[in-house]
Amino acid sequence: MKNRLTMIAVALAMHSAIQCNADTLVSGSATIDYDKSAWDTLASGIGPTPVLTLGAFFNQSDANARTQAQLMSDPNPSGPVSYTGLVHAMNGASVVNLPTRYTQPTTFSFTPGSVSGHTGSIGLGGVSRLDIFGGFGGSLLYGDFTLQFDATRSFLGGSGWYIKGNIPPVGALFDLLNVNVLETPGSLSISGDLCVTAEVANFLYNTPGDTLKDVGNFTFTATTVPEPSALALLGIGALLPLIRRKNTNR
Repeated sequence: MKNRLTMIAVALAMHSAIQCNADTLVSGSATIDYDKSAWDTLASGIGPTPVLTLGAFFNQSDANARTQAQLMSDPNPSGPVSYTGLVHAMNGASVVNLPTRYTQPTTFSFTPGSVSGHTGSIGLGGVSRLDIFGGFGGSLLYGDFTLQFDATRSFLGGSGWYIKGNIPPVGALFDLLNVNVLETPGSLSISGDLCVTAEVANFLYNTPGDTLKDVGNFTFTATTVPEPSALALLGIGALLPLIRRKNTNR
C-alpha cells in the first residue's frame, strides 16, 4: 500500500512539474508595415518635412552578411524599397555578429496561460536604413531589434511591450499600443500599433509632439514547444530505484 501511494505521489509530482513548465520559442518572425505618410510628418523639429525616408531594408540574412558601414552605403538588395512587408526573422538562442553588428539572441520563455509573466526577450534580425533629407543629412540604422516587455513603460503611455534597437545608441525605438497577445498550443502571436517612443521623439527627432505617433503595424508570430522539466527529463524509470530503496529501508 505504501509503495502504491509513493508511486501515485511521484506521478502527481511529475504531472504538476510538466503542467507548470515554461514554453520556449523555436522559430518565428515579425512583419512590419510602416506607414509612409506618417513617417513623412516626423522630426519636424529638425527641419522641413519629410525629414526621414526609408532608403533600404536588409532582411536577416542580408543584414547578417554586412558590417555597419556596408549597411550605411549598400543599395537596397531587392530593388525599389517598400515600406510594407518587412520581415524580421527571429534569431536563435545564440548569434554570431560581424564587427560593428549587434544582433541579439532569443531568450524568451513563458508559462502557458501567462505570457505577461515571461522571462527574456525576442531577438529579431534585419535592419532598416532611414535617410535624413534624402541622405544629405546622413542616415540612421534601425534594427538588430529585440521585442521586450517592461511594465514601467506604461508610465510613458505605452503598453509595456516595446521594440528595442540594439545598434548604438541603444534604446527603445517603438512602443506597441493596442496590443493583442494570442496564445494557442504550439504558437504565440504578439501584434500592435508601432508608435514612436518618448525618448526618440524628444532626444532624436527633437519633436516632442511625435511621442506615441502611430507609424505602422507590427505582428510577431512564433512556434512554441514546452521546455522539459527536471522531473520529466529524469523519467519515472530513473525514480523507481529511489522508490524501491526507500521501501526496503522501512
